[in-house]
Amino acid sequence: MLVARKLEGMELEALPPRITDGIPLRRPLRVGIISNPLSGQNVRRGLHMRIQDLLQSHPQVVHLDAQTLDGIKAAARELVQSNIEILAVNGGDGTMQAVLTAVFGTPTDRLPVLAVLAGGTTNSTARNVGFGKRPLEAVQRLLLAAAQGSLPGTLETRAVMRADTANDTQYAMMFGAGAVYHGILFFRRHIETRGVRGEIGAGLAVATFVAKILSGSGGTLFPPFHADVRIDGSVIPKQAYLGILTSTISRQMLGISPYWGTGPGPLRYTSLRCQPKHLPRAVVPVLRGKAGAYVRPEFGYRSVNANEVSLRFDSGFMLDGELFPPTDGPTQVTLSARQCAYFLRDRR
Repeated sequence: MLVARKLEGMELEALPPRITDGIPLRRPLRVGIISNPLSGQNVRRGLHMRIQDLLQSHPQVVHLDAQTLDGIKAAARELVQSNIEILAVNGGDGTMQAVLTAVFGTPTDRLPVLAVLAGGTTNSTARNVGFGKRPLEAVQRLLLAAAQGSLPGTLETRAVMRADTANDTQYAMMFGAGAVYHGILFFRRHIETRGVRGEIGAGLAVATFVAKILSGSGGTLFPPFHADVRIDGSVIPKQAYLGILTSTISRQMLGISPYWGTGPGPLRYTSLRCQPKHLPRAVVPVLRGKAGAYVRPEFGYRSVNANEVSLRFDSGFMLDGELFPPTDGPTQVTLSARQCAYFLRDRR
């Protein structure tokens, strides 16, 4: 049964967690782990194999491997239905997005605590709500504490974004259309294929976008798109955009935090209009999330906190790094954040 939970002045619909922070139990906690063997750290640094070796001495821990979105969702549903108390996710942002979608799409009266490991390439979700900076060490501490009936950290409650389209419902921490969507395509086609990954590859993609836009030559790689936007019922007239971001987390890859809106809404919305004014003076404040004389809606820069954002646009979009290509007709997405998840965070 959903209950109302206050979070930073907001009322969210919240299922209680299966375990309570700060109250050790007289039995081991039930732990499940989902690993994506194809995610960044698992491939490049052998993290997946090292976790498998570690779990040989912990046969009570359920460890499921999944490489596709459908497989990850199926694994998460299986663990939720088996009443796992701590669900560790060893993968990237896309893996975590599939887990969130499955967790909130599976009938249950209590949610597992989520331990997000930095097992991916850019790890934006782990940067905001992750457990530990070193995934293998984090798993070791998690297993030791769980065996003693306690948590190796604290619980943090965070709003989770719901994305409703004409075809389905997804859950995620970040939505992006336009420049964000095309930036990921550019990264995967032109940077990652040359062996440049992680923060360096993401930095090159961002630098390319900024350089192209400042020089006025971004049309091919980062084409504008048209969108009708409704924010908490207020209509923004249809216009051309370079990009739209909406998120329940603040820091994106490279520590970029392009949100400067105020108010109690759990959704952080930012849009960059096509051909914004004063761009050379505004680009750094925008990336740092700083309002200023040149960062204003009339100049093409808008950032607000909201409860619901409805979009109708002619572009592909992404959810936590997973790409959804454009359709034949306009794409309709409604974003909200009425529910919350419980994340295990490091005390240190």
